[in-house]
Amino acid sequence: MSLSAPKSLAGGAVASRPGQLAWAFYEFATGPYFIMINIFVFAAYFAKNVVGDPVEGQALWGYLQGGAGLAIALASPILGALSDAAGPRKPGIALFTLLGTAAMAGLWLAEPGAIALAAGCVVMASVMMEFAGVYHQALLPGIVSHRRVGGLSGLGYALSFLGAMLTFAVWLALPQSALLPDVAFAHERSVGLLVAAWCLTFALPLFLLTPDMASRGLATTRVVQNSLRTLRKTLAKLPYFANIARYLIARMIYYDGLNAVFIFIGIYASGVFGWSTGQVGVYGLIIIIVAAVSAIFGGLADDRFGSRTTILVSLAAFTLLLTFAISMSQDTLFFGMPISPEANAAGLPVIGPALAAIGFPNLTEHMFILFGVLSGIFVGPAQASSRTMLARIAPPSMIGEFFGLYTLTGKATSFLAPTLIGVMTAATGNQRAGFAVILVFTTIGFALLLTVREEQTDAPPEG
Repeated sequence: MSLSAPKSLAGGAVASRPGQLAWAFYEFATGPYFIMINIFVFAAYFAKNVVGDPVEGQALWGYLQGGAGLAIALASPILGALSDAAGPRKPGIALFTLLGTAAMAGLWLAEPGAIALAAGCVVMASVMMEFAGVYHQALLPGIVSHRRVGGLSGLGYALSFLGAMLTFAVWLALPQSALLPDVAFAHERSVGLLVAAWCLTFALPLFLLTPDMASRGLATTRVVQNSLRTLRKTLAKLPYFANIARYLIARMIYYDGLNAVFIFIGIYASGVFGWSTGQVGVYGLIIIIVAAVSAIFGGLADDRFGSRTTILVSLAAFTLLLTFAISMSQDTLFFGMPISPEANAAGLPVIGPALAAIGFPNLTEHMFILFGVLSGIFVGPAQASSRTMLARIAPPSMIGEFFGLYTLTGKATSFLAPTLIGVMTAATGNQRAGFAVILVFTTIGFALLLTVREEQTDAPPEG
């Protein structure tokens, strides 16, 4: 007697193992964009050199990201509904990936003073890559079983971090390669071309190996009409989807806190410990490596214990460990416990000498890094299981639409945590008080998630 073949979360046949791996590998292709352009290399070049004034440049960068976020928030639910009405997801992934990489490549032309060109490319790339992500995530329930969805989602996040690390290494080596032309700021401007080429190259396995959803055989105008009608019905029936709505609100809040850590941790460490840009970069690289590895194990925990449990444990551990991390200052431990200069210089046993060798000589720095790294272990699982949780509880026939709403809620309040951190820091004159806002977000998100059930909701009855 043969066992029946496993079914995907959407109810059909699961994809082959290469097809599933190709889905995760797409995040290996796109991860460098978010790290290299939106966070590290191009963001700094834009503010300092393209605009020419770091303060004005940082403000303009914030406006650009806010505008892109608004466009993404408004359009993502419509695109998700459109993908459900049409069926196939890969054409949307291909279209938006091509448009996004074209915008990335355009950043090569962003010479000092070319503010409008750089701004247009940045906004277009951000919007297009997020749109591609809506379609990519909507593929997940159709290719993997309930038992393996957490592991595949975690692998995708891990590969995203790995792709970013490898691209960073390639970019750092470019000046020694003789590949860069002899023009001003060639190294900084090359990041767009590098990331675009990386994305196009490593996105190919998805299109070659991962099966797509079946077409519904409808004309384009009919697809658009059906998608908008379905979206209106979904919004009108939110009380029917109360469990999913509570989850999306909880995730919106705690995700803002998690994202704010990456935005402000470097600023916080630089201000409290006087770290240089190089030291902040080394610390950031350590955190990214830890998050990449932990995302894989978090995915396995998700499959074993469930998405909700994995997120709750991750948020609780993250909040506690981050509290310990920010309790350190340059010459005190645990919110003001004094430490002698001799003890501070002696550092931690075992890991202290290794940290001192890479530029972190003091005990207080060692403790901050230790608790920061330990808290970083739980970032990857919280992020990966957040996506998996939605795949487990949303109706399979409406998965694209709900991933559109997932993107909407991820962007709708993305300004809130950074704004409140700035307000609190300004009001108190204390970086620690400002950074503690993150703990409020993760705590509230944790409390709301306790009210969510991990069970799939059926599509509402017609009529």
